[in-house]
Amino acid sequence: MNTPNLEEQTIQEAAVDTLSNADQIVLDSIFIKIQEHFRRILFKDILYIEASGSYCNVYLQGGSKVTVAYTLTDTMQHLSNSLFIRVHRSFIVNIKHITAYIGNIFYVGEHVIPIGRQYKKRGIIPS
Repeated sequence: MNTPNLEEQTIQEAAVDTLSNADQIVLDSIFIKIQEHFRRILFKDILYIEASGSYCNVYLQGGSKVTVAYTLTDTMQHLSNSLFIRVHRSFIVNIKHITAYIGNIFYVGEHVIPIGRQYKKRGIIPS
C-alpha cells in the first residue's frame, strides 16, 4: 500500500485549497451584461430578483435596479443555492437580506415579497 509522503500530501492539500478558494471567488458574484459590457455584481449586493416576462429585474443595495434578458429559472441557475431561494413564481430572494417574515410575506427592507403556496408547501419556506 503506497502512502503519500509528507511533501506529496502537502502539495495535494495545497491544490485542494487552491481549488476551494477559486470556487469561493467564482461563487461570490455574477456577471450581468449591460449594453456592450459585463458588470460583476456581488451576491451580497443583490436584495431580490423579480420576473418581468422574459426578463428579470435585479434589485441591488443602494436602490439601483438592473434588467437582464433571462428568465427567472435561467437566472436562478447562476446563483448560489445557499444564498438565494425562490419564494414565488416571480421572485427570488437573497436570504441574507430578509428582515422580517409574516404569514405569506417576506420583507426585504421596505420591499414586500409574496411567498407562493407551492414554494411554502415544498418546505423551502418555514410554515
